[in-house]
Amino acid sequence: MTTNILYGKQLSSDIKNALSLCAMIVTDENVAKLYPELAINAFVIPAGEDSKNQQTLFSVLAEMDSRGLKRTDKIAALGGGVVGDIVGLAASLYMRGIDWIVIPTTLLAMVDSSIGGKTSINFNGAKNLVGAFHAPERVIISYDFLETLYEEDWLCGYGELIKTCLLTEKSYTMLTENLESIIQYDRDALYTLIEKCIEIKKAVVQADPKDKRLRKLLNVGHTVGHALEAIDGYKSTHGEYVLKGIMTECTMCKDLMDESFYNQVISICKRFVSPPRTSSGSVIKRAARDKKNDGQTITVMLPVSAGEIIEVRLFQQDFTERYDLAIKELKKA
Repeated sequence: MTTNILYGKQLSSDIKNALSLCAMIVTDENVAKLYPELAINAFVIPAGEDSKNQQTLFSVLAEMDSRGLKRTDKIAALGGGVVGDIVGLAASLYMRGIDWIVIPTTLLAMVDSSIGGKTSINFNGAKNLVGAFHAPERVIISYDFLETLYEEDWLCGYGELIKTCLLTEKSYTMLTENLESIIQYDRDALYTLIEKCIEIKKAVVQADPKDKRLRKLLNVGHTVGHALEAIDGYKSTHGEYVLKGIMTECTMCKDLMDESFYNQVISICKRFVSPPRTSSGSVIKRAARDKKNDGQTITVMLPVSAGEIIEVRLFQQDFTERYDLAIKELKKA
């Protein structure tokens, strides 16, 4: 199914019309307080990564059944990435699949998680271990929601925005030229980069909807990032872990990268986060369990120059040695 993506400012009428066509709206506690006019009669779940679990998923499914939703009905996700992931997975499971729409309210969801149809929950300590591909019928991305974000929400979104901008030469140039502007939350610069990220993510997903080949590009920074996230118990935001993952993986494999590009990427990441201090033993246990890896080798999607991403497979011993050296180097710097 091809997803219809609408983005821009002043889309309140489009949002209200789309929600009116849905038999059920799901949102979280934070969004329900900020936008009560959109969350009328909504099913409200706890906010935060801790709620991305099987209990919350089944509470949504139980509510769908309680409200008598039919296979022809639609369900709406109004919120950030957690809400979208849970609602999308519930929609894929209920009566073997019903249509859903997503209205992202965070920068992270706008540039990444709302596009592509990956739905999931965390399970047994592993990030996104249980999930399905179930593309939303429609995505409505309204920049107006950005006005109510907290600083940590901006930082979370910047992680995925920066990652996406590494994927093409043009977007990377746009990022470096506008870096100071987005640090200062300049709206015009942000809107331009958001739209570029939407275009990139949409093109990648359309070319590889089931994550078999090209879509692996989107995993830059995520091998180490996901491991750190799970080890820390999601104390920081997803975007922060992605940036820590990018700087660590790039330093681990700097011998494969253009030197000038490497220095630029590390400098950008350090504007937002500090290097990780987690031991290689903890990281490798989590990374080996990641669904992208086969247990013998651990895959890193490495940006070697602007717009050029390669797949690097490391045996566990090599991964450990490179990780330890990278942490030492980043700590010294």
